[in-house]
Amino acid sequence: MKNIRLVVSLLAALGLCTMSACSSDPKIEDAPVSTTTSAVPDPAEVRAQLDRAVDKTAKKYHAKVGVAISAGEDTFASGDKGEGPVWSTIKVPIAIAALKDGADKSLVDLAIKESDNDAAFALWSQVQWREGSAENAVKALLDDYGSHADIHDSAFGYSTWPLKDQAVFGAELPCIPEADYVHKVLKDIVSWQRVGLSAQPRTRAKSGWGLDEEENEYTYRQFGVHEVDGKRVGVALSVVMDGEDYADAEPAVKYLAHQLVDIVDTGVDAGDIKAVTHCKTR
Repeated sequence: MKNIRLVVSLLAALGLCTMSACSSDPKIEDAPVSTTTSAVPDPAEVRAQLDRAVDKTAKKYHAKVGVAISAGEDTFASGDKGEGPVWSTIKVPIAIAALKDGADKSLVDLAIKESDNDAAFALWSQVQWREGSAENAVKALLDDYGSHADIHDSAFGYSTWPLKDQAVFGAELPCIPEADYVHKVLKDIVSWQRVGLSAQPRTRAKSGWGLDEEENEYTYRQFGVHEVDGKRVGVALSVVMDGEDYADAEPAVKYLAHQLVDIVDTGVDAGDIKAVTHCKTR
């Protein structure tokens, strides 16, 4: 009986402690609840990395350099804006506009894979014939996907298309129904043009290059789309340097492209670059 009374007394004491002083002591706080939060995006870090890549390349190769990235609603750019001639990179929207009008895919192969000027002119002429104005048709195509350019009505290589706008269009390439074939062949560029962005893993890009005879400067440009785990980021770059041959600019393009893709991969992994998988309803 004594043991039973002892147990009852202990239980009563514990109950009293639980209901009164033990739970009401203001000095005792509930233990903090552990929560897991995702990293906060840091666009400033992306811009800082782009600035460093541009600065390193410019100093190493004594060049004027620019880059741009587009992901979702965000666009980042650093260095030269790329407001000079767009050269053969304009062949991408020309080919898409021509395919909308039923162009022969063999011409697209030549214009995109090999950067053949005659094939590109044939595509341009088809758009001109079907639409009445190739200039307006190409410009309208770009506008539809949030990209803007000043299209030259006769020598389309002299059109101007800033790097930021090229990156925006690059990110949209997989979303343009008529661009499906162009997106495909961008992965099959001829070997001697497979440099810079075109040589990077999971990247589809078109190059363009040309000489400014008045300034004796050579421009080498590229733009396209880089894909990360099924998500896409538009990329664009430009290198302008003294010389009369695209080969003079090639090492700088390779060096810059490698850094640019590395920045994208790192930024997507860290959550600083919000690559997207979906396409906007249009």
